[in-house]
Amino acid sequence: MATAYFMQLLTQMSEARTDQEHMEIYMISKPSIPDRTNYILGKSVQSPLSEMIWTGKQLKQLGAGILAIPCITAHFFHDELQDEVGLPVMNAVEETAVCLWNRGIKHVGILATEGTIQSQIFQRVLEGYGISSEIPDKEMQQIITDMIYHDIKEGKTVDIERFGRVSAELNEKGAQVVILACTELSLIKKDFPIGTGYLDVMEVLAAKTVQKCGRLRAEYRKLITL
Repeated sequence: MATAYFMQLLTQMSEARTDQEHMEIYMISKPSIPDRTNYILGKSVQSPLSEMIWTGKQLKQLGAGILAIPCITAHFFHDELQDEVGLPVMNAVEETAVCLWNRGIKHVGILATEGTIQSQIFQRVLEGYGISSEIPDKEMQQIITDMIYHDIKEGKTVDIERFGRVSAELNEKGAQVVILACTELSLIKKDFPIGTGYLDVMEVLAAKTVQKCGRLRAEYRKLITL
C-alpha cells in the first residue's frame, strides 16, 4: 500500500495540466526482497541489498535517471545501493532533516520501524543539522511495530487512539514535530485527521522527487503544519 500511495503522491504533487506534462515513472514492486528490519536487527542473515541492487539496475536499464525508495528502513543501504547502481538515489532521511532545519525545528520525535530506530540512521543525520530527537520507550515502540506489521501491512484498521498516545509521549518529551519515519505510517496521516505537528517522510520524498523531475505544486512546498 505504501508504494501505491507514493505513486499517488507523485501524481497529485506534480504541476501538470495534461498527461504529457507528467513525469515518466518506472516502478518495480518486488515483495520478495528480504525484510530490512530483520536483517538490521540480526534476526535474519538474508541481506536485502543484492535484490535492491538488481532492482535498481533494472530500473536504470528502463531509462530511470534517479531512484526513489518508498521504504525508509531501506535507506540503511542507501550509499551502497547508489554506488553499485550508478544512479543518484533520493535520500529521504537527509531531505527530511533539511526540511526541518529550514523551518527552524530543533527537537523532534521519531516514529519508525525498530530497524530504523536501532540503526540510528535518522538520529545521526538529524544531529548533523543540530536537531535533537526522541524515540518511543519500549512499550510505545511495540505499539508502533504492531501497527506497521500487524495492522497496516495486513490491511487492518489502525487504533488511532493508541497512535495518539505514542505521539503524545514524544511531545511530552519536548518534540516540536513528530516524524512519520516509516512509509506505512504515512497511510495513517492519509486516512485519519491526525492534526498538526507531524512531518511525513513519504511526502518529503515525493515532493523532492517531483522537484528533481518535474514541477511541484505550490501547496506542497511547505509540508509541516505547526
